[in-house]
Amino acid sequence: MDFRLIVFSFSLWLWPSWADTVTELDELSAIVYQYPSDALSSIAIIEQRLNDKNSTSIPRLRLSLLKCHALVQLGENEAAINLARMGDAKAKSLDIQQASPYFLNCMAEAYIDYGDLRQALTLLDTAIYQSREFEQPQSLVNGLMLRGQIDTHIENDSSALEDFRLARDIYPAALRQPTQWITPPQAYLQLARAKLLRKKGQLNQSFNTAKLALTYPQTIGKVRLNILLALAKIAHENQEVKFRDDMILEAKILMPELATANELAESYTELAEVEFLRNNDKNAIQLLNIALNTFNKNKKINDSLRATRLLARIQLANGEEQQGLDLMQQAIAIGQRTNQYDELVICYQLLSEYFVGMGNYRQAYHYQLQRVDSIKSSYEFLKNTRLLQIKAQLGRYQKLAQNQPPKPIKLDASINDNYGLIAILVFALLLPLLMLLSRLRKEHAAPQMPHQDAPLTPQERMLALIASAKQIGYPITILLINPSHLAPSDVATLLDEVRRKLRQQDIMLDKASDQLLIMLPFTSLSGAKEIVKQLKAVIAPLPGGDKVRIGMAEMQHYDTLSSLTKRAGIDQLSRHNEQLGR
Repeated sequence: MDFRLIVFSFSLWLWPSWADTVTELDELSAIVYQYPSDALSSIAIIEQRLNDKNSTSIPRLRLSLLKCHALVQLGENEAAINLARMGDAKAKSLDIQQASPYFLNCMAEAYIDYGDLRQALTLLDTAIYQSREFEQPQSLVNGLMLRGQIDTHIENDSSALEDFRLARDIYPAALRQPTQWITPPQAYLQLARAKLLRKKGQLNQSFNTAKLALTYPQTIGKVRLNILLALAKIAHENQEVKFRDDMILEAKILMPELATANELAESYTELAEVEFLRNNDKNAIQLLNIALNTFNKNKKINDSLRATRLLARIQLANGEEQQGLDLMQQAIAIGQRTNQYDELVICYQLLSEYFVGMGNYRQAYHYQLQRVDSIKSSYEFLKNTRLLQIKAQLGRYQKLAQNQPPKPIKLDASINDNYGLIAILVFALLLPLLMLLSRLRKEHAAPQMPHQDAPLTPQERMLALIASAKQIGYPITILLINPSHLAPSDVATLLDEVRRKLRQQDIMLDKASDQLLIMLPFTSLSGAKEIVKQLKAVIAPLPGGDKVRIGMAEMQHYDTLSSLTKRAGIDQLSRHNEQLGR
């Protein structure tokens, strides 16, 4: 009895200390994004206190996670990655599986800052899967937001929009989560949506969406500064000049609150871009020189690439050709060394536009070829990344299947159950295709009754086939034909001949941009080449037919109709360039 009383008294003595730690961690999780340097200082104090006494495992993991995110915010990516790896391993060893997706998100964010999207996407895919499995809405919100930002960057707009929408819907549940690990500020999610809308050309909607990010209680400190600088760019493009200038003025007032040289250099780069947009080139150059000095000193390679590219653009705009070209070549060298294909595309486009303005079309064409090669490499890089993700998913499913204990039933019953499961799966996969074929038959049947649905447009049929092909796994190839070199009467002849050559399941779409798009379902690239030969035999006799190019692209798992068309366009341009080079 005396021993139990001593233990009970000891637990009462420890309780206030543990409760204070939990409260401190809750408070820290609310300022990591806003004041990362202050958060890191507080974390060091709590770490020392936890080391001096026996504490439970979850507070230690939470503290490591907060430290990881603070390091990312301060630009200490290598340290953040190492800490996240250790935290993930510790969570698994302690069987606190729900902590793993949080550390994977932190690691992925550091890789995004590095520019390594392949590593980041694979980690985020795993983190999102685990977040759903362990019912962790906070890590799910962060994972979806980060993946949406990557998809925005690589122009996978539909996927990005869906991730942002889902993250927004889940956000209230994340705030109610019993154990508060860490949740990204809602303002960052709002800003990510605004940047996607800006990229899609919806400037007014983007501007209003970004403005809303300023109203959240968490929009203070570094978060507010980042929102202000991003909003200034959107306001400039939306011709909100006074609002843009007000945002810049407030941003300059907030900048002294940044505690580290890396944070300040990143903000200087963002501010320099806005200054360049409003024709304050001298201020922009001064800011970029300071930022580059910091980036080079601290070996921030990707930050240095972006700042160098912007400085080169400003120098070229000011007539400093040699200096601008030297700087652009430095940026290209970094991009080639680090496989930053998207940055290379921007660099080559800027150079091409510059030489067009100078009337040097040969040099402009040279850089356009370089740009096309970079786009090809970017798509190939993305394809390999998606394949890695699919392999990772298959690995998880196989592991789950191996870990499931066998059911104590008879062998015959097990076989019957498996056949039943396979039949259900096959039916579920074939159902979209059967529905599509049924609707296609209705289009060719008797005249529509008043109650029937409207027939699918060619574009809707293409989208439906792509969705079905991804579920079932059959190939799809598209052809892109540019008939702009033909006379209108010959184009009509071409359309009639193409319709005769196509099969019943093939779909033709006459795009408004003088491009003829043909979808060939159940057709691989090698099969499409045979169809192209037949089409060329029809096109060649027409006046100007020798100038008509046909681009091809076979659907990959990550493709949308837009990305598939873009890849066919790149193939078409390559064939055109090959013809010119002969």
